[in-house]
Amino acid sequence: MDTLKTKTAYFLHSDPGFLRISGEDRHSFLQRQTTNNIDLLTPNRSLVTVLTSPAGRILDVLWVVDEGETFGIITLPGQGQDTFNYLRSRIFFMDKVSLEDASQDISQVDLIGTGINDFLQGFSENKSSREGELQNIKISGVPVTVLCNKKFAHRMLIPTAGREQVTEELILKGVDQLSLESYEILRIEAGIPTARHELTDDYTPLETGFDWAVSDNKGCYTGQEVIARQVNYDKITRKLVGLKLGDLAQIGDTIYPPDTQQPVGKVTSLAVSPQFGPVALAIVKRPFYEAGNELVVGEKSEGILAKTVELPFN
Repeated sequence: MDTLKTKTAYFLHSDPGFLRISGEDRHSFLQRQTTNNIDLLTPNRSLVTVLTSPAGRILDVLWVVDEGETFGIITLPGQGQDTFNYLRSRIFFMDKVSLEDASQDISQVDLIGTGINDFLQGFSENKSSREGELQNIKISGVPVTVLCNKKFAHRMLIPTAGREQVTEELILKGVDQLSLESYEILRIEAGIPTARHELTDDYTPLETGFDWAVSDNKGCYTGQEVIARQVNYDKITRKLVGLKLGDLAQIGDTIYPPDTQQPVGKVTSLAVSPQFGPVALAIVKRPFYEAGNELVVGEKSEGILAKTVELPFN
């Protein structure tokens, strides 16, 4: 697998989403649409917040950067246009807000691996990379913004006009390009949910591990009442877990306990890991999501045995 050839690798997102919100009401507008407290956003640190429906379900997960006169917003892959349309529909006539879809202007590249800090220090005097921190660097003369994410991968925002210069420099520095298959294996091993798999309107942020991006002391936002009820009345009855599988299953397969026909979950992501064999991410009901539970994936008569594990896989 190509991920093992180097301490650092990169993955170029093929369908990135990047929006810009400007206007003097941009702060209050984003505050009332999403789960996290936008007051925590500062010029040198990014913020993750979840865009939720009135039913508290996930519409998008937004990674926000304060660009000075604007907020830059990274959407989930493939979600840029839909989120642009949704947010535009939420602008009231009194809101002093402008919205731009800049997805074509900004390329997004993930840096993955244990050698990221050493690589970045070749372009910056900043010797640390704290969670959420921003670094503004130049690679081959191209301005690049790096968002630190130690959970999985640092994200680089690159002007599309200079993308080829940057990726050529990465390769010259010994940073290999990841295939989509290899990227997916690493994502699943790390227990990272993504668009069209776990981060969909089938689930709330609390069910997919985004409780850290939900503020309990900010003003009202769309979907807040539903999410608050999940917390206050112990209604978080599903959870994102890992599955170690006895054989390769299919995304969308139903999950059952071994002794009943009552479904308790669904496979949402799937890979064959060189280290762990067939693995999956799944949303599973309690108490079956506890680590070490044995379950059956697929048709009960020919089901695949599975065991729940805490994320990330190790």
